[in-house]
Amino acid sequence: MKYKFDEVLNDLMDYFILGDPDYLLQYKIENNLPDDLLTEFTTEETGDQVVEQGIMVPMIGVENYPYTVYFNLSDEMPELLKPENEVQHQRDGYCLEVVNNRIYLYTIPYLRDFTAAKVEALKQFKHATIELPNGWYSVSILAGLTQQKIEIETVSGEIKEFESMEPTFEFVLKPSGEKPAYTADFNYPFKVEEHE
Repeated sequence: MKYKFDEVLNDLMDYFILGDPDYLLQYKIENNLPDDLLTEFTTEETGDQVVEQGIMVPMIGVENYPYTVYFNLSDEMPELLKPENEVQHQRDGYCLEVVNNRIYLYTIPYLRDFTAAKVEALKQFKHATIELPNGWYSVSILAGLTQQKIEIETVSGEIKEFESMEPTFEFVLKPSGEKPAYTADFNYPFKVEEHE
């Protein structure tokens, strides 16, 4: 299975987070962490622990574009590795635990005030989300440009279709019977270069 989402925004911060926000909220409550997880994660070791425990996968250095996002659960070739597309980053070694049958791609502003109400808002407004069976997953992240069909309406109301190379993230998720080893570098920047 492959899932595709268009026009995914990073909310003007150079960051994306992949994970189960309900699981992060549960972790926050169980560990008596403050609502401001952004400050907590950037000033304490907690952020590293949350990532290494598979509660979330952070991506830094994300340029401010609308992104095409793929969740790839298949054994087929990833979209970004197809000849017509251009992979710029390919990183393995991430792990993710799903405990509420769903993951989201969300943004860093949510961490500033990570409350039950904020998580509900996230789940309502973030459209890059898929259902997944609970359990462990190894995650590979690919980023680059993919060929997409774009429709625009002309002044006269006519719909024109053209192809364009669009900034893209692709998450290849593979189920794992146990926690995969975390070997990724979470300081790796996922900057996608667009061509003029």
